[in-house]
Amino acid sequence: MTGSLAPDAVSSLAVAYGLHPVGPAQRVSARVWQLPTRTGHVAIKRHGLERQAQAEREAAILAHLQAAAGDPRCRVQTLCRTRSGDALWHGVDGPVLVTRWEAGSMRTFDTFSRPTWQALGTSLAALHGHLDTLVLSSLPTLRERLHAIDAETLRHDLLADVGEAARAGTADAVRPYVGNALRLIDAHHAGSLRGFPADDPQRPIHHDYNQFNYVFGRTLPPVILDWEAAIGAPRAYELVRCLNHLPLVAPDAAETFVKAYVMQRPLALDTLPWAVDAACLQHACKRWVLQGWLAEPARFATHLAGAIQMTSLMVDARDRLIDFYQRCARGSLA
Repeated sequence: MTGSLAPDAVSSLAVAYGLHPVGPAQRVSARVWQLPTRTGHVAIKRHGLERQAQAEREAAILAHLQAAAGDPRCRVQTLCRTRSGDALWHGVDGPVLVTRWEAGSMRTFDTFSRPTWQALGTSLAALHGHLDTLVLSSLPTLRERLHAIDAETLRHDLLADVGEAARAGTADAVRPYVGNALRLIDAHHAGSLRGFPADDPQRPIHHDYNQFNYVFGRTLPPVILDWEAAIGAPRAYELVRCLNHLPLVAPDAAETFVKAYVMQRPLALDTLPWAVDAACLQHACKRWVLQGWLAEPARFATHLAGAIQMTSLMVDARDRLIDFYQRCARGSLA
């Protein structure tokens, strides 16, 4: 992706942060630019006026985790503050988050070695530990999100997507995903509500801990990016959610991850069935995949194919997943 920030925007930001640019800001994603300065490159993330809450949440989490910078088990972006000490800069287009640029590369999960899975499990546990003491007043919670799901409305909307595809003559492309999603709702919706850990304080989780937010450098662990999606949730949920279908396609890798996590942070075995229900239900709620494909089939073809593959594996896998996580947790605690 190409494109540059307007010179006046870069100039205003540079003054606010006391930066000395030595080249133009280059766009690297939809909302992130890389800016070279005399003291090193920085990442500029523009949230927009409509994303004020997410920007404040991400800045607060990074500021909190700054104190854990000496922990070798986990790494996050280094927050840059304005000259007046603010964690965010407010430009005319909304809040802007500036962090030190993290050099490295992205990798797909099928290329991860056993030490990588181990480092990722350890990192997640360490991050959860550091976030135990962070209180965010505006943090959305998983409990709220689960109770906001109307199963009948969701079913109706999924079938409406099939109807829209049928009118375009492409219903066969979406039926497999919709069929899987309907079965996941039947299997997991009630359990996601009934089994919710009543006494869990729902502390912050990353909520997007996956291969797209790991930056690998010369040593492990990778740097964990993008905390804007953070919510409050029982930590067992994130453990299950971030592995998705891995226990079904690469159980050795998933076991390495879970055992590394539990070595740092024990899991309550009785919360794991609920965590499986809550995590699997999320795959039935991904209407953005269908909506995107209906609007731009070529652009979202890969997303839809991946969603079909993942949900096909997870349908009827509840007992296997619960057994997997409980065996891993018991083995690590023995």
